[in-house]
Amino acid sequence: MEFDFPGLKKNVLTMGDKTAEAVGLAVRALVDNDAVAAAEAREIEKQVDAMYLAINELCLGSLAARPCCRDEVNFVTSSLKIAMELERTCDYANQIAKLVQKKFATLNMEPLMTLHGSVASMKDQSLEMLRGALRCYDTLDCALMRQVVDKDNSVDKRNRDLFRDMVCVLSVQPWIQETIMDYHVAIRYIERVADRATNIAELAFYIVEGEPMKKKAAQGGETVG
Repeated sequence: MEFDFPGLKKNVLTMGDKTAEAVGLAVRALVDNDAVAAAEAREIEKQVDAMYLAINELCLGSLAARPCCRDEVNFVTSSLKIAMELERTCDYANQIAKLVQKKFATLNMEPLMTLHGSVASMKDQSLEMLRGALRCYDTLDCALMRQVVDKDNSVDKRNRDLFRDMVCVLSVQPWIQETIMDYHVAIRYIERVADRATNIAELAFYIVEGEPMKKKAAQGGETVG
């Protein structure tokens, strides 16, 4: 029985596209305080969950169906791990959207308007990393994998800058403390999207090299992340 490796890759990439769509909608909902966009993001999250379950069954079935060589096992298990990363990433989108629906949609978010540009920029950076990580998996381009990993520091810096900006807002408007805390949770979810993208790029690297990127970098004297 021949296993459909291209079919598995296509399914994971489709799941990735849906995940990126959900993240984009969720952050748009956050910035615009748009409950409709939040509902759309949460509906996509359900679709992504179903995709993950199907990929999980496909991977387990393929490993049980016949003996596999090391490279085949590596590809299948790494693909499943990437699907897990995408499922968790989409869960962040769901949590952001839920905050909009359950809390922000009923509040006056005008005091936080000064943060929206930075939030949108952080979303763009995180989604660029996620889409880049998916290209890494699709093309198995090691140079691109390193580029994706290196971008995580920029998102981390944006997260720190936004935290300082939120503290400044809170210092002049202390009555919105609870709203600021919830907003910070949402920002943290966006930052975690970049972390998951890094994980996906590193898993793609493992498919190619058969060892972790950090170990390879240490052996070669390279700097990663």
